Amino acid sequence: MVIRRIFAGFVFLLLLITASACNKTVPTLWNNSSDSKEADNIDAEYAQAYKDKGVVLDTVADIFTEPRINTDRMTQALFNQSVVVLEEKENWIKVRAADGSTGWMRSKYIDRNCSSIIKEKYKERVVVTGKTKSVHPVPQDGVTLIEVIMGTEFYIKSIKDSYYEVALPGGMTGWITTKDTIKLPAGSPIPKTTAEDFIATVQKFKGLQYLSGGIGASGGVDSSGLVYICSRINGIDLPRSAREQYEFVKNAPEGKDNLKPGDMVFFSLNEDLSDVSQVGVFIGGNMLLYADSTMGSVTVKELGNEYFDKRFRGIRRIFD
Repeated sequence: MVIRRIFAGFVFLLLLITASACNKTVPTLWNNSSDSKEADNIDAEYAQAYKDKGVVLDTVADIFTEPRINTDRMTQALFNQSVVVLEEKENWIKVRAADGSTGWMRSKYIDRNCSSIIKEKYKERVVVTGKTKSVHPVPQDGVTLIEVIMGTEFYIKSIKDSYYEVALPGGMTGWITTKDTIKLPAGSPIPKTTAEDFIATVQKFKGLQYLSGGIGASGGVDSSGLVYICSRINGIDLPRSAREQYEFVKNAPEGKDNLKPGDMVFFSLNEDLSDVSQVGVFIGGNMLLYADSTMGSVTVKELGNEYFDKRFRGIRRIFD
């Protein structure tokens, strides 16, 4: 069974990468469906609007500051997520990611066929809210095409029992369970939840390894990546970096005595408070949950210790 899963995943990614390469000369690859002619017409209709976009092919793809893997990872993009293509250079593509960051991705992780993200073709979409979710070739447990993570979105083609048939890159389709997902109209934002829901989402990451630039619920996160992906799942779209988050949110209670569970607490790396580089989520009981680069994981620490006292920058509240 393990060999079958690995082989299926390899074949799936090979198909996607092949589709991406072929798409350089063939603009649309929508097939594998009985209504392929109608889909081709729709794709052609919106081809101009999507001509500068691409779709991420890996579970989570790194975005670097420069077109070299030995440079800093600035953020990540999720499977089936749209990116704007800005420039191509050998085996790299400069992109603007969904979180607003601009950087370089390996071109093999981007498909220029946008059939799976043309929202005008679909009535509903689904957002993964669990840490991970398997995509299957048929609506039942078994072979896994690819494992996706929290925040991944798909457009829905059909529903059968407790499964969604979803559009995948390269004109393919797959099936996911309805558990740990949010179903929405295709063009509607994720509804805003509550501070309690936000905390519950953040706590799913407890123990996950620290990864600079990471937003993935499997590979790792940094402090601002943790807040970014968890707030997004709960209906709040924040910028990617801690500094941007600090400046973006205007609700700023004064002093740690006014903290409420779900508040974001910001810190500097230095005692001179010259930057805003770390953020955690207050979960109550004077405890802070955040991705700690020193500990190497998402952990819970007491807010009142000397380290935080000397580096405290402020509080931001996104849930009343």
